[in-house]
Amino acid sequence: MIEHTHAVLLAGGSGTRFWPVSRAAKPKQFLDILGTGQSLLQASFARVKQLLPVERIWVVGSQGHSALLQEQLSSLLPSRLLLEPLQRNTAPSILWAACAVAAQDPEAILWILPADHYIPQEQPYLALIRRILENCDFSEAIFTIGLKPKYPHTGYGYIQYVPTAGRLCHPVKTFTEKPPLELAELFVQSGDFLWNSGMFLARASVLKEAFAKHAPDLYELFQGIDPTDTEAIRAALEQASSISFDYAVMEKYHPVMVVEGDFAWWDLGGWNAVHELSPHDAHGNTLRAQAQLRGVQDTLLFASRPEKLIIAEGLSGYLVIDTEDALLILPRSQEQSIREWVQRLRTDGRAEYL
Repeated sequence: MIEHTHAVLLAGGSGTRFWPVSRAAKPKQFLDILGTGQSLLQASFARVKQLLPVERIWVVGSQGHSALLQEQLSSLLPSRLLLEPLQRNTAPSILWAACAVAAQDPEAILWILPADHYIPQEQPYLALIRRILENCDFSEAIFTIGLKPKYPHTGYGYIQYVPTAGRLCHPVKTFTEKPPLELAELFVQSGDFLWNSGMFLARASVLKEAFAKHAPDLYELFQGIDPTDTEAIRAALEQASSISFDYAVMEKYHPVMVVEGDFAWWDLGGWNAVHELSPHDAHGNTLRAQAQLRGVQDTLLFASRPEKLIIAEGLSGYLVIDTEDALLILPRSQEQSIREWVQRLRTDGRAEYL
């Protein structure tokens, strides 16, 4: 089965919640946000290369980031880079990839994964992917990977499933996207919910059939066109709705199966994830700057130039993010409002900060 497996890295995100470091010209997937020596995209590509040859690794990204993609992924084959002239969320991206890969390999299985996840324990993760490919029936099902919740995270989606003793794959009952805290707490207490990793495995032919049934308007836009014809793809995307793969297909399709992952994983959705993953001082602070502090606790201080001096006093549970032209100071509990501030800058015509 693995000889027909193709990885599809989704690298077209805008990274808004990592503003002001993440900008439209260079969003978070191209940044070394954790100080590992690699961008998130480069780390994801290197991880996939441990299991698959480069000729079976595809990347979907923005046409505006073409130079960055080629610079950071020098070993990626040009024919495997799908450059979107317009961004329309993950459903059109995945459908285009399914069409492009199927044209090359009609028996293809797609291993679809975001380019901005952090997986420090790579071998258990790759071993699980191999187990899925070798043991699961891909004739009809779409598979996803879930992680046991560590706490009631409100920035993640949740998968409710039916536990089946002794089985690798479990039937999915429901998907819930980013629940409020009270509901997330109930999910964690119930024991039959997993965090939704946003990773999927399915035959390209099954994915196309799923789109035909559950997102027919979108499916029709991609029919009868050459997936390498950039003008035809632009015309299709101009007419396509902006919709996620979860909403367009996964919440409607049957059967969907989930496999529980037993490896460390983070969806780096925002600055709180950086704070959670980074070393802390004695007061629970994460310092990515030269800092002089008094009465500061549980706070992230991040400077785009780590040698920059930040002096702070009396902060508890804050994000302090400094760049050359912008400074963000926000309670950690209000991280989700970064998107609102970015939208306000857009509305106010302050494109130079985006």
